[in-house]
Amino acid sequence: MRPPASFVRAMRSIIYIVSIGLLVVASHPVSAGIPGPGGNEVPCDFVTGGGFIVGSGSPASSLPAGAKANFGVGGGVKNGAFWGHLEYNDHSTNPPIQVHGTSVTGYFQGLNGPNDRIITGTAQVNGTSGFTYRVEVNDIMEPGRDADEFTIELFNPPTVPDVYHAGFEYQDGPIQGGNIQLHKANPSNTPPPDFTCSAGP
Repeated sequence: MRPPASFVRAMRSIIYIVSIGLLVVASHPVSAGIPGPGGNEVPCDFVTGGGFIVGSGSPASSLPAGAKANFGVGGGVKNGAFWGHLEYNDHSTNPPIQVHGTSVTGYFQGLNGPNDRIITGTAQVNGTSGFTYRVEVNDIMEPGRDADEFTIELFNPPTVPDVYHAGFEYQDGPIQGGNIQLHKANPSNTPPPDFTCSAGP
């Protein structure tokens, strides 16, 4: 049974605040899990995906009813550092809202099942820097259309409340095209020093 949406949103905010706090305190990227002893080289899984979502008309979402937003996303760790990318285009505005990820700062397991992953990072919005993002993706089944989940939140400055949010957790439903794919670890998927990965499926 999926946790209530209010609980998921509360936990999501807590995770985001803690990750930003760790980033400031430690002065290096947030962990993909729980800090562990130094030299841990246990590989992690990683996630990739692309497709589009359509606004449901819910007042909870920044995406208007019927509006289409495309995305391409990836996240995980590679060779001792966080790895990933984000491209997101909301076509409901003129000009469109264009989000370009510039770094990945965290990779976590989400609360909505074993294939749910959270990626945090920094981004430019329409060419302007200073934004951070939180993307949650869930690989529900193959193929992903009408099943897999994508949620995006943008922050500027990098604190709550967010300045833009859309996707599954904001009642826009699952993706309407494309696929989310959770990949098994390979030897290159080692985390940053002194961090371990969240438990995978």
